[in-house]
Amino acid sequence: MAYSFDTYSIDIIDRPFVRADGYTTPQTASIVLFNEKGREIHTFHLAYPDVSDIYDQIGRGENINLDSCYVKGFSATACKRYLLMDKTSFLNINRFSAKGAFFDSTLNIDFSLVNFSNETVLDDTYTVAKTCDFHSTRFGKDGFILTNCFVKVDKFNFTQCSFSDGIISFKNTIFDTGDKDFQDVNFGDGEVIFTNTEFGDGNASFINARFNDGDASFKVARFGNGKVDFHYAKFGKGSISFEQTEFGNGRTDFRTVEFGTGRTSFNRCVFGDGEVSFEGAQSKKGKVTFKRATFGNCTVNYELFEGLDSDLIFERSTFNADVSFRGAFIKELHLDDCQFNSTLKLHVDTCRVMNLTGCIFRDIVDYWTHGDLPKVDILNLSGVRLLGILYLDWESNNIKQLIYNQTDTNYRNKAEQFRVLKQNFNNSGQYDDEDLAYVEFKRNEAKAVLTESIQKDKKSAIWQYPAFGFKKLVFDWMGLYATSPVRVIFSNIVMILLFAMIFTTLPYIANTYLNGINPDAPFWSKYWNTVYYTGITYFTVGYGEILPVGILRLIADITAFVGVFMMSYFTVAFVRKILR
Repeated sequence: MAYSFDTYSIDIIDRPFVRADGYTTPQTASIVLFNEKGREIHTFHLAYPDVSDIYDQIGRGENINLDSCYVKGFSATACKRYLLMDKTSFLNINRFSAKGAFFDSTLNIDFSLVNFSNETVLDDTYTVAKTCDFHSTRFGKDGFILTNCFVKVDKFNFTQCSFSDGIISFKNTIFDTGDKDFQDVNFGDGEVIFTNTEFGDGNASFINARFNDGDASFKVARFGNGKVDFHYAKFGKGSISFEQTEFGNGRTDFRTVEFGTGRTSFNRCVFGDGEVSFEGAQSKKGKVTFKRATFGNCTVNYELFEGLDSDLIFERSTFNADVSFRGAFIKELHLDDCQFNSTLKLHVDTCRVMNLTGCIFRDIVDYWTHGDLPKVDILNLSGVRLLGILYLDWESNNIKQLIYNQTDTNYRNKAEQFRVLKQNFNNSGQYDDEDLAYVEFKRNEAKAVLTESIQKDKKSAIWQYPAFGFKKLVFDWMGLYATSPVRVIFSNIVMILLFAMIFTTLPYIANTYLNGINPDAPFWSKYWNTVYYTGITYFTVGYGEILPVGILRLIADITAFVGVFMMSYFTVAFVRKILR
C-alpha cells in the first residue's frame, strides 16, 4: 500500500474480480496512484460492487464485507432514502469490514447517523472525497478500527460520535490536508489509540471530547500547521500519552482540559511556533510530565492550572519564548534542568514544592513583584545558572525559610542557592536583601566545610569544631560577615566592657595591677576607671597615665590587637555600605 499520493486514476474493466473468499463482482476497478510529480507510484486492482447491492445487504441486516473493494459514492443518507427510511433515523449496520478498500466520491462519503452494532474495521483503506462524515454515529462494544489508512478529504467529520467499551484505533493512519473534527465525541471507556497518526495540515479539533476511563495514546502522532484544539476535553482514570508527539506551528490549545487521575505524559514532545495554552487545565491526581519537550518561538501558558493534588514536571525542556504559571494551583512544580530563553512568570497561587534545579535562565524570572503572595513551602534553586534577573523579595516571600524547608539538600547545596540569590539581589539593586542572602551563604558554607571535613577524617573534629566556633563568634555573631556596621559597633562596646572586667577582676586572684588606679577603691569605681583605660588601649591611643603591671601587660597587648582587628572589621563593613 502506498501511504500517500497526490492524484489517481480509476479504470473500470469489464472483467470479473474474484476475492480470496469467493466473493465475485462482474467488473474490476484498476487504480493507479501518482505522486506530486505525476509519476506512477502504485497500481492495484479491486472488486467493483454496485452500491445499491450494498444498500440491499444493509437493509437485510447482513454483515457488510467490503474488503478489497472499490466503493464509489457510498452514503448512509442515500441508503436510508433507498430503503425508504427517515433521514433523521439511525441506519443499523451489523458487522462492517473494509480492509484494503478504496472509498471514492466527488462529494461526500457519508457514515453519519449510523448504528454500528458490532466490529467496524477499516484497515489499509483509501478514502478520497470532499468530506468523510461520521457525524453522530454510534459504535458498539467491539470498537472501531481505522488503521493504516490514507484519508484524502477536505474535512473529516467525527463530531458527536459515541463509543462503548471497545478499542478505538486510528493507528498509523495518515490524514491529508484538511480539517479533522472530533468535537463532542464520547470515546467510552475503551482504549483510544492515535499512535503514529499523521493529522497533516489543517485544524484538528477534540473540543469537549470525552475520553472517560480508558487509556488514550497520541504517541508519535504528528500534527500539521493548523490549530490543535483539546479545549474542554475530559480524561478519566486512564493514562494519557502524547510522548514524542509533534505539534505544528498553529495554536496548541489545552485550555480547561481535565486530565483526570491517570498519568499524563508529554515527554519528548515538539511544539511548533504557535501559541501553546494549558490555561485553566485540571489534573485531579498523579503527574503531568513534559520531559525533554521542546517549545517553539511562541508563548507557553499554564496560568490558572489546577493541580493541587498532582505534580507538573518539566525535565530538560527548552522554552524559546515567554512562559507563565501565574495563578496556578500545583502540588509540586518541577523545572529540572530546563532552559528558558525568555521571560518566565512563576507567580503561582499555591505550590507546595517549586523545584528549579539546574535551570538556565537567560532573561527575567518573575517569582513575585506585586499582588497576592504566592503560597510556596519549598523553593529549590540548586545548580541554577542565572544569566538574567530573578524578581522576588527576601522578607515578603520568606525566602530563607523556603530554602531551609528543603529536606533533600545538604549545607553545600543550600550555600550555593544563597550565593545565587546574593548575586541576583546585587544585580537587581536589592542590597539589603543581598546582605541577608550573603550571611546565609557564609553560614551554610561554614557548616558544609565542617561536616565534609569530619566525614573525610573523623579525627579532624578535634580542630574543626574549635575553628568553626571561632568563625561563628567572630565573623557571624560579631559582624554578620561585615554586612552590619551597627553590629560591629555593638560588638566593640561589648569587647571593651569584657576586657575592662578582666582588668578589674584579675588583680584579686593574681599578683598584678594597674598602676594609677587606687587598689582600695570600691569595685565598681575601679571598674569604670578600668573602662577608660581599656578604651584607650583598645583604640591604641595610649596616654600612659595608667600602666599595667604583671600579667596585665599581656592582657593589654591582646586588647590592643583585638581593637585593631575590630576597627578594621568596622571599616570594611562601613565602607561596604557606603560604596553601595
